[in-house]
Amino acid sequence: MDEGLIERLMAKLAASDLSELQLTQGPDQLVLRKGGLPAPTAATPAPAPAAPGTPPASGTVPAPAVPPTAPAEPAGPTLKAPLVGIVYLAPKPGAKPFVQVGQPVAAGDVVCIIESMKMMNEIKAETAGTISAVLVQDESLVEYDQALFSLTPDADA
Repeated sequence: MDEGLIERLMAKLAASDLSELQLTQGPDQLVLRKGGLPAPTAATPAPAPAAPGTPPASGTVPAPAVPPTAPAEPAGPTLKAPLVGIVYLAPKPGAKPFVQVGQPVAAGDVVCIIESMKMMNEIKAETAGTISAVLVQDESLVEYDQALFSLTPDADA
């Protein structure tokens, strides 16, 4: 299956009211679920790539729409995802994160990267402030307009 097609389907599923999407193309079968639904039982005939726990060729795996440790309503302003994709909190695996809780940021500072359609998009702070909470997990799927970071505005802003 075409990786671009898989990523477009993931984005469409995330933006829809559907909880599951199944697609079969020839011998390939793809099952996308959101909201942490249980995996199919062993009785479900599906090739290995179709199992929800097995990442598609692009290495992306749908994650729950809401980060497990995120507060329901972040206090103060938030930095939000401008697109759907996989969020990376550090420039490369094992590297120091772009930002951490308590770190001041200026407008235009890179706070994370979102990979979408095999493109790496630097996400920059729109306003100055101090990071008060990281609301997403590294390498998780984020949706459009999802809060990524909670920010405490600068006193002189």
